Amino acid sequence: MMDFISGFLWRPADLRRLRQIAGVLIRNGLEDIVGRFGFLMKLRTLFLRRPKTDPIPLERRIRITFEQLGPTFIKFGQVLATRPDLLPMSFLLELRNLHDHVAPMRFDTVREVIEKELGKPLSEVFENIDEAPVASASIAQVHRAKLVSGEEVVVKVQRPDLPQIVASDLRILAYLADLIEQRIPESRQFRPRALVEEFKRSLTRETDFTLEMASMLRYKENFKDEVDLIVPKPFQHLCTKRLLVMERVEGVKVTDKEALKALGVDLQKLVQTGLRVTLRSIFEFGFFHADPHPGNFFVTKDNKIALLDFGMMGSIDQKRIDELLTYLVALVGKDVDKVMDVFLDADLIGDETDLRSLRRDLYSMLDRFGDAVLGNLDVSALVTESASVARKHHVILPVDLLLIGKSVATMEGIGREVYPEFKPLEAVRPIIAELYVKRMLDAKKHSEVVARSMADILTLLKDAPFDIRRILRKLRRGELLIRLHDPSMDIKEKAKDSRVDRAVFALFLPVFFFGGVYLLDHETLLHKALSLVSFSLSFFSFLGLVWNMLRSSERR
Repeated sequence: MMDFISGFLWRPADLRRLRQIAGVLIRNGLEDIVGRFGFLMKLRTLFLRRPKTDPIPLERRIRITFEQLGPTFIKFGQVLATRPDLLPMSFLLELRNLHDHVAPMRFDTVREVIEKELGKPLSEVFENIDEAPVASASIAQVHRAKLVSGEEVVVKVQRPDLPQIVASDLRILAYLADLIEQRIPESRQFRPRALVEEFKRSLTRETDFTLEMASMLRYKENFKDEVDLIVPKPFQHLCTKRLLVMERVEGVKVTDKEALKALGVDLQKLVQTGLRVTLRSIFEFGFFHADPHPGNFFVTKDNKIALLDFGMMGSIDQKRIDELLTYLVALVGKDVDKVMDVFLDADLIGDETDLRSLRRDLYSMLDRFGDAVLGNLDVSALVTESASVARKHHVILPVDLLLIGKSVATMEGIGREVYPEFKPLEAVRPIIAELYVKRMLDAKKHSEVVARSMADILTLLKDAPFDIRRILRKLRRGELLIRLHDPSMDIKEKAKDSRVDRAVFALFLPVFFFGGVYLLDHETLLHKALSLVSFSLSFFSFLGLVWNMLRSSERR
């Protein structure tokens, strides 16, 4: 606990922000969460409790709390909304309604940021720029503009105070994750520290617009053969960490069905194109859009899809692609044994998992979805149910797989909204089958795998004689040690050390106290000085005993 507080002592802004967080939690009726952190209990008296009105569901109160805490927590809530392995469906559905709309920046501020980033006056770069933003969110806002060279563009400008706010909030989130693991033992299976660390990496990438520009260029290159897809071109010489300038794409939102009808868009073809792009990005390129909500899709007047906002991207390596393809083929084929093999091969199953129980739940799940009519299968529900089974049996699902699940499920939802006759599994099956066969028959990929395996074997054979001689030499000298580590022993050792410390303090407390009383009876100055020292040591022994008891109580 003291380590936590000391981390903030030299950052007054963090302390103020921490108090603000506690206040928002309490005002929204989440004081029990504050209470679990112990030291924050004292802050309760600084705030009024939420008025006792009609009870608001916990899920909604948590969503409102994230919105009131600002950009970092809104983004964190949106990340949690993609984690069916961590939260029940009621929380996921509520967190998906998080609103990221804030008051726009004054145009003077926008001008100042642009000129600072480009190092030149606005008029030297832009012929004109709309002062009213097209969109305003917690990280940035977007303006229409025209370059002096004549191109129509949009300009994405990051808020100037964002880095300081995000840095402070990320520090606080990291400390809170530590406290949660310490004080709420049941949370440890969800690995709060790892979750916050992953979120930190994601948010850091999202707030660096040069990375977004690079993602746009990479995605554009990957799909250069996809004639029905538009990826806006960034103007690289005008892009910085806090400024992104890209070509303007005019169109209508993919969910605006009236506007789509007015354009004469082939809705079935539109949905199939979106699904094909999504699946190819995942299984062919291993680089996909991790935030494909409807607001990021536009349809142009020539019936092409324009994909926007490349701030949140996901990537997976070739091995993970093979595992995922095998997993999907096994799901579609209701092959539970193959699903189990994928889990085991990918090292997703821990020692505490009951394999027989997991197998039984997988059979039950696949039977339930297998009874559905092929075209009416709800892919989103299947992804969510898979994550729920994984959570129940402590199967650790990697973040990249969850992002893929979110991406596919979102595309399915958009497809059903735009084209109600859309049958996801019928559309997915041929694409997945084609990609699966293509990868299985990819001679170049298999030759690379064989080459890497041969190199590993040759390295092993080359080093083996030396390693064997070293082991035998240590064995002859009696220097070979085998270390076994049981985490539960650490806890027992700490408890044992704590009991020993209390015994020592309890022993010294009366010794120093009565020693002081004894020395106090003597008249000499030396004896009186020693008596004072003895009483002081007795007092510190008492403090040590109390502190040790409090720490032991916290661990329990």
